[in-house]
Amino acid sequence: MRIRRSLFLAAMFTASQTGTAFADDDASLATACLRRSDIRTTKILDDHNVLFITRDRTTYNNQLVRQCPGMRRNSAMSFTYADNGKLCVGSTFTVLYRTGASTNTTPYTNPVTNEHIALQGPPFVVGPTCQLGMFGPLNEDEVKVLMAATEQPNRSRRRGDQDAVKTEALKAAPAAKRPAAK
Repeated sequence: MRIRRSLFLAAMFTASQTGTAFADDDASLATACLRRSDIRTTKILDDHNVLFITRDRTTYNNQLVRQCPGMRRNSAMSFTYADNGKLCVGSTFTVLYRTGASTNTTPYTNPVTNEHIALQGPPFVVGPTCQLGMFGPLNEDEVKVLMAATEQPNRSRRRGDQDAVKTEALKAAPAAKRPAAK
């Protein structure tokens, strides 16, 4: 077991250095790197999975090395590319949280006119930095299954629905009949 793990890690390191793909035990191809110019779009599924869609319409799932706390479907990411313009196993990215217009302002007083104004801050706030894992290609059916598995169930926004205890009146059980005395 220790030898297989060492061989796997060595293959992963070699692939990450050369950018080549290698086959895993399932005989599906995984790759350690994607070129920046090949990435068309990304889609965050949850705090463990990010889909990368390439220009040739191949979809790769990147299962992160560790959970990325606070990363959600509506988060944005800022990637750190290697000097060769690639995203590889171990590359880092920063989660960016979108801010609302009314929540990200800074008060400012103009020293000349003494006018008080609110300056709009940046549209994003920096979140945690996380690490990428291997890029595993998925077919359309696998993408659908993964997306369904990572969807959050719609929760009711009405507190009464979440905390309600439903009660029903119980009917009294019929009294047991006593056996007749002899």
